[in-house]
Amino acid sequence: MQGDMIKMPSGARKALSVFLGALLGGLMWRFRGTHGYGGSWGLVAVGTAFALLIFVFYGKSIKNGFVLLPVLAVSMGLTVTGWGASNGLLSGYIHSAAEFPGEGERVLQFSQPRALIIMLLMGFGLSCLFGLFAGTLISKREYKLRDYFIFIVVFFAVSYLTKATVSHLLIKAVSPRLVELFKEGLAAAGKTGSPWKVYMSHFDKIPWGKKIPFGRAYFEIIEHISHAVAALALALFAKIGYRDGKTAGFSLLFNISTAFAITAADFFNVAGTGRGIIAEIPKLAPFTQNNWGMWEFCTGFSIGLFLMLILALMSGKEAAEKAEYEKKSPKMRFAGAFVSGVYLFALVPVRAFVMRITEYLENKGVIGSESPYDIIGIAALTAAAAVFIFIKLKKNIFEKNLPAPVDSTLTGFAGKALTAYTLAAGVFFIFMPGGVLYGLPWGAGFFASLFTPDCIVPAVVSAAFALWCGAGIGIRD
Repeated sequence: MQGDMIKMPSGARKALSVFLGALLGGLMWRFRGTHGYGGSWGLVAVGTAFALLIFVFYGKSIKNGFVLLPVLAVSMGLTVTGWGASNGLLSGYIHSAAEFPGEGERVLQFSQPRALIIMLLMGFGLSCLFGLFAGTLISKREYKLRDYFIFIVVFFAVSYLTKATVSHLLIKAVSPRLVELFKEGLAAAGKTGSPWKVYMSHFDKIPWGKKIPFGRAYFEIIEHISHAVAALALALFAKIGYRDGKTAGFSLLFNISTAFAITAADFFNVAGTGRGIIAEIPKLAPFTQNNWGMWEFCTGFSIGLFLMLILALMSGKEAAEKAEYEKKSPKMRFAGAFVSGVYLFALVPVRAFVMRITEYLENKGVIGSESPYDIIGIAALTAAAAVFIFIKLKKNIFEKNLPAPVDSTLTGFAGKALTAYTLAAGVFFIFMPGGVLYGLPWGAGFFASLFTPDCIVPAVVSAAFALWCGAGIGIRD
């Protein structure tokens, strides 16, 4: 009943959740960067895994977790930014990317303090909706589904307003020379108007910006600034609009930790590459050929660690019982569960599976690079999975009249789903064609080759996967 108190996980289980969160974050963020995931698709996969892990440990204190699972999972992919031009800034320079006519690329020297500011801004707004939503799970305040959509609207409203206005002033403060070079790039490309006017004509279209010298960097940094401002606005809105200091505090702590995680891990990208404090540090030989993979793994490892650590510290020992949402009709519950189930547990993993297969077949010359087999395979397997999900949901919701889409508790479902989800991702990355095992030099000298630079990241990821399987798969209360 409402007003009752629920005991939170013990200290030992909270410690275990932090350990597993770090492993899971490293794995899924590294998988996120592989073909088949990538971009927002990959971050939705990361968000799904994190949401399930939270429910495994804190599900008993979370009402309507089946409703919030897709909201929490998708939120991590909603705020993804581009970082291709930004994660090399700490090396002390940035390339124009697009070439100046008759001149080629130009290089802009970039001071490390300014680069550090940009990296931290990028991380602060990277997954801010997910951080805020995760904070609501342990808050005493009641949140309904519409409140989460209000937060989404606030984020995008502030973000777009900032992109159209103050971000163009702030970028001049961060790097006035970049703005001048972008102006030169526009002139060289035959474009007229100020950077602001051109940006507004191609609003938020980073792919278009890539065609202009220094345009990619300009568009990306505008996005980083705007998302960071919107992330701060979300926390203030939770504090002032909802009078929820706990969710606001959780949001800020998570955003700060994400900013630190993605910036600190950038060491692997920039060490030994140029000027400045970090860039002048010699890069260890094992990481000379694995900088991108280690950046991804360490970013996710740190984010997962801090996410579960903040949850452990802020959740206390007890949580107040929360009221259920208003009961929706069986048809509404069926529709919501079907759409979210097909998207999260069919389309996203199926896409990763099929695209890795077709990529392997393309590399072998079996199919052409422009063949439609990836689309056909994704559609066919997703449809097959959708039929299975449809039948199960129809039986549970309409025939059994269950309050949840599955015949299980939230924690029970989360444990089983997380087991399957992580195993599938691990199989895609390690065992499938094109995976880690296919890249190893089998034969004479195999064991010696495992300690070469090429094998460091695959070995780290595989070891983390083995640890996860041993310590976390199938965990129960």
